[in-house]
Amino acid sequence: MEDLIDLSPPGLDEVFALLAVIEALQGYRLVVVDTAPTGHALRLLELSAKAREWVQVLLQIQLKYRRVTGLGDLARDLTDTARELRELQELLQDPARCRFVPVTRGAALPRLETARLLTNLKKLRIAAPALLVNARTPQGCSRCNRAAANEEREIERLRRICRGCAMLAAPRIAPAPQGAAALARFARTWKRME
Repeated sequence: MEDLIDLSPPGLDEVFALLAVIEALQGYRLVVVDTAPTGHALRLLELSAKAREWVQVLLQIQLKYRRVTGLGDLARDLTDTARELRELQELLQDPARCRFVPVTRGAALPRLETARLLTNLKKLRIAAPALLVNARTPQGCSRCNRAAANEEREIERLRRICRGCAMLAAPRIAPAPQGAAALARFARTWKRME
């Protein structure tokens, strides 16, 4: 049984960290999870289902050999984990309780990554009702104006991808905001893009 546990799928630690979100929801009305970049975030979101399958297979093996191994604490832990993973999947797929807000930039590569992310979120049945375009270049010098024009072309392409999705814009600022008060001030600079 210990050898089987060692065969756990890669990324299982991150899934168990995500289970902490469910625990946090017991004490808080709102929990914000700042995920890793697109590829890692998608892998993490897909892992909850894979991890649940792995736990269920382990539980079936334990039940099959219960006369040899006994059920004990491991069976209880596996059952609890399978239940928590099911709750996590239900949470992720409930648009009234969970929303994914992608953050992107007004450039070609981030636009393509955002399109891939939105496609996969749809397959996973995870709501993405809004999109934040971060670090918008302000109008000013001729170089800034050219950069802003390039960003605007990419944002137009994003609009076609994000139909039915609210789009917000955040200005480029330096240094990056740190702490709750600075983040609250920064959030007030965001504008809805029409």
